[in-house]
Amino acid sequence: MKILGIDTSTKFLGAAIIDERGVLAGYQDEGDLKHYATLVPTIDRLLKKCHLKLKNIDAIALSIGPGSFTGLRIGVATCKGINMALGIPIVAIPTLDVIAENFSDEKNYMLCPLLDAKKKKVYACLFDGKRGLKRLTDYMLLDVASLLKKIKNPTLIFGDAVGLYKDSLEKNSYVNVSTKSWYPRAEIVARLGLAKARKRKFTNPDRLAPMYLHSKYCQVKK
Repeated sequence: MKILGIDTSTKFLGAAIIDERGVLAGYQDEGDLKHYATLVPTIDRLLKKCHLKLKNIDAIALSIGPGSFTGLRIGVATCKGINMALGIPIVAIPTLDVIAENFSDEKNYMLCPLLDAKKKKVYACLFDGKRGLKRLTDYMLLDVASLLKKIKNPTLIFGDAVGLYKDSLEKNSYVNVSTKSWYPRAEIVARLGLAKARKRKFTNPDRLAPMYLHSKYCQVKK
């Protein structure tokens, strides 16, 4: 089974093609948020590198958010277009799950990916690193003070919001912060998608929508 993984949820653009044996081709770059111009050409280059056509892809795995509103819409629109043209099924993967996988070897901590949600709020989720990244909470939109009240065990926090709130985070005796590369990797999106695709846990393309967490009526600006 060949899976195309796509991530447009942050300023990092990622795409990868994998199968059961591993990564066939991948691309990851910190761009200038011009995913609308670079995503489709990137997919085309990866397919050519693998000597594949888009019709040879068995499923698309999309990092669904939370994250950049515009970036997520680009990813969703691209996947819906491919599905409409070729019928390739889609698997939706929460972005915070993808980020947490970067730290799956940290067995001594609870894990908390932390993304800037603007307006002095963050996207966050708590995972148990000792239990194979078992998710312990919902995907949350909240301020840092409210998040810290939920942390009662040694917890490793990582993501683009760490730099913004490092002083507040480190005042909590249970918290350690990491500056290790945290960004959502397309090959992880694809790998998590492969596991879902094997179980045929596909998303109805008509219902595919970004995970925003913000109210659909609000405008979030810097």
